[in-house]
Amino acid sequence: MVEGFVDYALGPHGRFLSEIYLQYQFPINTLIVGIATYKLFFTRKKKSAETH
Repeated sequence: MVEGFVDYALGPHGRFLSEIYLQYQFPINTLIVGIATYKLFFTRKKKSAETH
């Protein structure tokens, strides 16, 4: 259902991006989660260092 909406809403470019994402979704999602975890960890560490 979502794929059909993306195909309709974004046209041929959306189909191309959708195919790339579906093909490489594991590495893309791993990268995003890794960056978010890195930022979360270092943001907390920085805040705790500022309070001391």
